[in-house]
Amino acid sequence: MFHLDHLCLGVRELGDGVRRVQEETGLAHYDGGVLAAAIANTIFPLGGDVYLEVEAVTAPAAVRDAGAAWFDRAVADGDRWMFWSLRADTLEELAAVAQRLGGEVARLPGRVQPDGTQRIITTAPGPGRALGTCWRRGLPNWFYREDPATNPDRGAAERGDRGVAVTRLEIGADAGELREHIGAETFERLPLVVVPGRPGVRAVTVRTASGREVTLRRDPADL
Repeated sequence: MFHLDHLCLGVRELGDGVRRVQEETGLAHYDGGVLAAAIANTIFPLGGDVYLEVEAVTAPAAVRDAGAAWFDRAVADGDRWMFWSLRADTLEELAAVAQRLGGEVARLPGRVQPDGTQRIITTAPGPGRALGTCWRRGLPNWFYREDPATNPDRGAAERGDRGVAVTRLEIGADAGELREHIGAETFERLPLVVVPGRPGVRAVTVRTASGREVTLRRDPADL
């Protein structure tokens, strides 16, 4: 059985993108740091060890690498959902996913946090297959966190109403393929609503600490 882990929203400029999300939802957030390809990251805790990361390229145009250029193209027309991910409870579960999808378990450098420390992420079915096998069809990839206390959902957030639970997640995908990809038990347990059209995340609804339900809706990126 797997758990919802996080969603990624790509934006053209981080400050403006975070402001839009905060104004639309009122959700609390905090500075997540910088990822590879000089992609900056702001984290919105959603509750239950689930979080939203809002990302944008921050490197000057003259020094942007291929990864940053790809990201820029994906958000050229505005905010876009990039992907969503699940979380495995054990490394054995993660390895089984990688084997089933013809990939591998990868340990990769994660974000450099504002205090200068760097996270290491453990993911499957590997970077190339995450994009080609999963995200382009609206399907999730997987993560594993050895220490649950490091989950970004547990970070100290301010300037808003903290998310406490994801109550609805709209995904563009083939329902049969998605069920097979994540397993019937996980498919039935998650608050998924499968919708037609372009593959990818369409909207997420979150219950907040004050009891409100807020929805963030965007188009998925054309990956």
